[in-house]
Amino acid sequence: MLLAVRQNQRWNTEAVFDWDAGGYFSYLPAVFLYHDPGRVDLLARLVQQRLPEKEHDLGHLGIRQLANGRFVTKYPLGVALSQLPWFAGAHLYSRLEGIPANGYLWPYQEAAMLAGVAYAILGLWVVRKLLRRYYPDATVAWALAGIGLGTNYFVYATHEAANAHAVLFLWQASLLYCTARWYETPQWRWAAGMGLFLGLATLTRFSEVIYVLIPVAWGLTSLAALRQRPLLLARHAGQLALAAGLSLAVVSVQFIFWRIVSGHWVVESYPGEHFDFTAPHLIDGMISIRRGWLLYTPLAALILAGGIPQLRRYVPSALPAVLLLLPALIYVTFSWGQWWYGWGFSTRPFVSVYPLLALPLGAVLVASGRPGSMAYRAVRGIVVACIVLNLWQGWQYVNNILPGDEMTAQLYRERFFQVPPWHPAWPTPDVPPPPLVPW
Repeated sequence: MLLAVRQNQRWNTEAVFDWDAGGYFSYLPAVFLYHDPGRVDLLARLVQQRLPEKEHDLGHLGIRQLANGRFVTKYPLGVALSQLPWFAGAHLYSRLEGIPANGYLWPYQEAAMLAGVAYAILGLWVVRKLLRRYYPDATVAWALAGIGLGTNYFVYATHEAANAHAVLFLWQASLLYCTARWYETPQWRWAAGMGLFLGLATLTRFSEVIYVLIPVAWGLTSLAALRQRPLLLARHAGQLALAAGLSLAVVSVQFIFWRIVSGHWVVESYPGEHFDFTAPHLIDGMISIRRGWLLYTPLAALILAGGIPQLRRYVPSALPAVLLLLPALIYVTFSWGQWWYGWGFSTRPFVSVYPLLALPLGAVLVASGRPGSMAYRAVRGIVVACIVLNLWQGWQYVNNILPGDEMTAQLYRERFFQVPPWHPAWPTPDVPPPPLVPW
């Protein structure tokens, strides 16, 4: 992941804050540099100056003007909160090196990218801690390789690291780990962790609140467990109250921000965009050539078909959470009006569920038998093939060979083996960008 980001170096072309990443980041310069939370548009205006050939407008960063003349971005502020220490480091570096400390130039963009990579790797470490409780170390290594290299998580932990997905992976991995530990030994710290990480995930993307189904369903493996659950919750009501209070406190930061900027506690984040639960695009979302999850992340098919049936044998407590969350997540995700979620690689909202899916992936790896057996080799061969395919297609996506939108079967066939006429490591002419107008 570190090598991929260093090779790509999007901050050298100052293209990191184009589109969503700029919308997420725009809170930080507005609050800490321009001292006006209602001017999140200032970063977008710097983007317009630097990249005029792309005809940027405020909408590209999800920014719009309110009736009171102030500006908001449609993205919640969770990503900006996670980037705050890195933003501070970039600002200090810029001041020391004499670089205009305007929140836009390459030190800020590099900091946003490296923050995402750091959180992505930390998320894999948390997943490892969880998997080691149930599987031997060799199986854990295979599962981490599958999730980290064999899914579209790799693209969103590297080329798209400044977006929300890497940090969401960390929050959901941490929520999952704290949930498993709390049900083993109910302690205040694990309850606090459940509340904190669910709150941070929801503050990063509101729809992540659906992951509350993980602590709700964890361990409901029988009717006896279901009958005993109210007694367990009552016995530890104080800890659960702490978890709920922390979640609400974290999410309330967004409502306070809206109140300060607009005068209202709630602002419509996505005007004109909405869910349509009566007409979900389930088949398109799962297998279409445009953005099908199973087509572009075929490792998910191995997890669904081979891993989930084996999960009851190895991690039975996780099975109810998987069976309850995954169908709900698929239904909600593909009920969004723009079910393909704009420009991207595979189904990017599913990056958050990969920590949970690492458990059934570990189950199918263990269930394949002893080393050297036919099933052992077959399952690991599938994982290796999925890794190779994912890295190849991810690289093509990064180089715009496989476009992130409007893909067709004919275009896919024509470009599957295509490589760009240049190599990213080759030097390119150094064309100086136009100077920025200071604000």
